[in-house]
Amino acid sequence: MPKVLFYAGTAFCLFLALTSAAEAVRELDRGVLAFVALPQPAAAVSAIAVALVASLAIAALFLRMAALLAARNLFASFVALLCVAASTASLAGLLFLQWRMATVATHQLDEVHFAAIMAVGFFVSLSLLSLRPYFSIQASRFLSALVFFPLPLFVLMLAQEMFVSASAAPLPAATPASRVYFATLALLFFSIAVHCIRHRHLFIEMTNLRELLDPRVDPASRHGRPIGGVAFDT
Repeated sequence: MPKVLFYAGTAFCLFLALTSAAEAVRELDRGVLAFVALPQPAAAVSAIAVALVASLAIAALFLRMAALLAARNLFASFVALLCVAASTASLAGLLFLQWRMATVATHQLDEVHFAAIMAVGFFVSLSLLSLRPYFSIQASRFLSALVFFPLPLFVLMLAQEMFVSASAAPLPAATPASRVYFATLALLFFSIAVHCIRHRHLFIEMTNLRELLDPRVDPASRHGRPIGGVAFDT
């Protein structure tokens, strides 16, 4: 991938880690939840533009991870690809919805905004979990275990909204589960940024897919037969 895109994605991962940590601290201090342009319409345009660019740069990093995973686990690579695409599309839709709410004074879209936030949280949590095979191969056990937490925490938040007390739209209520959720996201994206910097050669260097598809010759074979049709590293 291009160097500019790689370093931009890494920088935005750090930015997202700081934003998630600040959100967890905000909930502890004020007990309210904030998301991008709400409830501050004055800075809506700039906040939405930054969030959209950041989502595209981080999605490019995740897609690169999915591409590197394809040689070992093709199914997991396709699942990660679909989850990242769904996360990016749902976040883009949410940002455009926020732009509409910030520029037009209406409360008719509040419930749609609430549902869109929950959809973004679900797909982001699922995207992190789908990349666990990559983290278990290229990263540490700590990072591969940490990606398990966002999805159960989000399910707990959703269960509280459905069965305990429903929040007033357009933003979910601040709960202990949401604080732990944002704190986990902060730690995750910070660790992902550190991983990208430490293994930047995996992201910047070109990947020769032809070498992955060329058959390998089995040296133990008497006639030098190839090993299947795909290269497998042991």
